Amino acid sequence: MKGCRAAACVAVVVALSACGTTVHDAQIAAGTSAGSGLGAPGPWSQTGSGTASAPGFGATGAGSASGATVNAPGAPTTSGAAPASNVGAGAAPSGSGGGPIRVGFETIQGGNAFIAQGLGTPVNFGNGHEEVTGIVDDINKHGGVNGRKIQPFFGDWNPTSGDSGRESDCTAMTEDDKVSFIITVVNISASYVACAARHHVPIINASLGAGDDYLYKQYPLWFYSPSLLSLNTEEALVLTSGRASGRVKPSDKLGVLIDNTSNDPQYGRVLTTTVEPLLRSWRIPFETSSVATQADVNGAVLHFRADGVKTVLFIAPSGIIEILFMEAAENQGYRPDYILGDSAAPWFVGQAAPAAQVQHVTGAGSLPMSDVPASQYPTTPQEQHCFNVIRAAGEDNRNRQSSITATVYCQAAYEFVAIASHASGALTPASFYASYAGVRSFTPISTFAINFGDGRHTSASEYRTLGYTQRCQCISYTSSLLPVSV
Repeated sequence: MKGCRAAACVAVVVALSACGTTVHDAQIAAGTSAGSGLGAPGPWSQTGSGTASAPGFGATGAGSASGATVNAPGAPTTSGAAPASNVGAGAAPSGSGGGPIRVGFETIQGGNAFIAQGLGTPVNFGNGHEEVTGIVDDINKHGGVNGRKIQPFFGDWNPTSGDSGRESDCTAMTEDDKVSFIITVVNISASYVACAARHHVPIINASLGAGDDYLYKQYPLWFYSPSLLSLNTEEALVLTSGRASGRVKPSDKLGVLIDNTSNDPQYGRVLTTTVEPLLRSWRIPFETSSVATQADVNGAVLHFRADGVKTVLFIAPSGIIEILFMEAAENQGYRPDYILGDSAAPWFVGQAAPAAQVQHVTGAGSLPMSDVPASQYPTTPQEQHCFNVIRAAGEDNRNRQSSITATVYCQAAYEFVAIASHASGALTPASFYASYAGVRSFTPISTFAINFGDGRHTSASEYRTLGYTQRCQCISYTSSLLPVSV
């Protein structure tokens, strides 16, 4: 890989769910941090104690959660959360007054050049400032949050700075700009959530990869990803889907490949708390391998092949490690089955991995941007509205993959407005938390449906199975909508 450490590229590319770039020369640099990635998620409409609606969209839609339980999640008890009685104390003044709501937006600067130099192919992260400006102007034009306008501030993250750069941006937005909320479309790291929690500022995240269940339980007041599945739920869903299709069965050994390019403990926790217990309960033989270097990937392929592994599961939210594994497997004449979920970026894998390997891909997903080419899932009216308001600010996108960030910013911003507009009394972290489960009508952009009333902060509620399709010679959806029940 020219001029770019693969692990650093993972931070950006996969973060953004791959843009059709190729990574045939990519290598994972030993000991480097994978950093954080970005992901994806529309206009909103919701009813409740506060009312907000975007023009042209009714109160119900694919994302309606009208049948959801109204009970708010239980009071936080974990050490990472401040007591509910104290959560307002650390919030910026704008959160509870009648003036503009100060909202920080994390953007990616220099990502296009960074990836083009490292991978040799162009990537478009879009212009974060133009995208956010168009979205915020649209929200403010239509009433803001119960009459209060949003005032945007920017934390411009350069991927070359890694997690330390993100934490510095978080500190600047919370301490200098005194924002009351942060909206991000970059995949979450534990350190970024911890920074926001220290400053009593909630994060609303819409990306291609959520955190694991532990993070949401540790920071219930400060961390929300309504349009996503947690990493635990995603892996359980992929395994359950694989079992139903016959790719996960007691007669065949399964290999689990784990991303070890960073110090983030999420992936190991998902293995021990979700993947291993499920496989043992189903009596599925399995072995695991952690990878941090290209040599690790090559070794995993060698061992999986020698040990008769028939199906491979990844706990590696990026797509890059998946592609590197498939390239090494093809070089060794090894073609197992693969089961992938949203955070593995199946669409990206389908574009960049060897065709003979891609033909063995199946899985399950809830994010069209991450799962399939734009041609395989139509642009919805909500997503088109997103493109229209961003175009008014200067950026013209043909579809959800023209800019990796456009659709996601819309998703996160409109989610924030739907939740905040439903809050009772002053808008504080506590009232925002309490209002989450009461949102009853919301039409998402990036996912199929959201059930805010499920008591989780990762509330995507429907998915489709996916796999290689000969008709388009690409990854496409292979089922109708199914409920997330794992």
